[in-house]
Amino acid sequence: MVVRRLLVAVVLAAVGLWLGQDGDIRAQQATGRAQTFTATARVVAVLEEGITTVGPVTQPYQRLLVELTSGPEKGQRVEVSVGVRDLNTAGQRFAPGNRLFLSVSTGPDGSRAYTVLDRDRSTPLAVLGVLFAGAIVALGRWKGVRALLGLAFTFVILVWVLVPLILRGYPPVPVAIVVSFVVFVVTLTVTHGIGRMVMAAMAGTSLSLILTGLLAALFVAAAGLTGLADEEASFLQVVLGERAVSPQGLLLAGMLVGALGVLDDITVSQSSLVFELRRANPALTGWELFAAGVRVGRDHIAATVNTLVLAYAGAALPLLLLFSQLEEPLIWIMNREIVAQEIVQMLVGSLGLIAAVPLTTGFAAWLAVRTPVAALESLPHQHGHIH
Repeated sequence: MVVRRLLVAVVLAAVGLWLGQDGDIRAQQATGRAQTFTATARVVAVLEEGITTVGPVTQPYQRLLVELTSGPEKGQRVEVSVGVRDLNTAGQRFAPGNRLFLSVSTGPDGSRAYTVLDRDRSTPLAVLGVLFAGAIVALGRWKGVRALLGLAFTFVILVWVLVPLILRGYPPVPVAIVVSFVVFVVTLTVTHGIGRMVMAAMAGTSLSLILTGLLAALFVAAAGLTGLADEEASFLQVVLGERAVSPQGLLLAGMLVGALGVLDDITVSQSSLVFELRRANPALTGWELFAAGVRVGRDHIAATVNTLVLAYAGAALPLLLLFSQLEEPLIWIMNREIVAQEIVQMLVGSLGLIAAVPLTTGFAAWLAVRTPVAALESLPHQHGHIH
């Protein structure tokens, strides 16, 4: 019953948000941001720059003349400052022609205040996105196009369904499970079509995701992780106020969504491999297909787990450098929640990947031996890395 309600909620949220009919959230945004909006601007000139001291920090500062390029005051030129009263620990400096995001707020007397939020990175991000899409289409051709459609669907579901549902008060873990299920079912179907190979991959992904969720819940509770180790998680509770969600639930939901990103690669690859072996040698039994698939899966798992560890280490590199400067034993550093949280996430995700190999290979072998050879010959060649 709970799963059914969540599935209905996911569908309704997707339709409602897609059509722009989510009145409650938009009303809250209009109320909370009636006096403040974000605008883009272009730096016209640097009026003044130098070094100043803000509290205990010595930092660069600039006074800039900028021209608003969006919003009701488009075309107007105003003066803004960076590092004069606010911290500029990153040492940002701007030059004429740079584009910025500004926060424009209105005071009780109607006066405007302009604050630099960040640099406008739209152009390089758009160029990188085009290169990414072009590379996928060039290599994957029609399947690459379908992979991009699946990626677009994933983005829409995560941003316009998962996030709003959690903000509405739905428990993060069940929402993440249902959303993850919808995402991988739709993306696998769009990218690879409907067939027994995809069915095996879906079955392996489902069981591996459930196992990952159970392990995550068990070890998050056993390690006493609160989910508040990240600065963003703590700040979120302040921003949401009475609507605050469970930080531990958010931590678990993040683990599930993060694991799904690698699970579907493993499961599609293993299922595709088994069906290719069956097509190459129809005389192989189910057990022989399973054994051969697991042997190849060992190599795949070794490389993927190492990739996963390196990905987490790369993301936490500043944290690792920070703790390396503390005169504490390694066990103490690992015991800190912000480090323990990453360790649990990395190891739980790796265990889910390891389990995905025999589970998916078993499903695929069982289905492959029950697929007629003539049907195997008509199947398109598949590979799990392009999706």
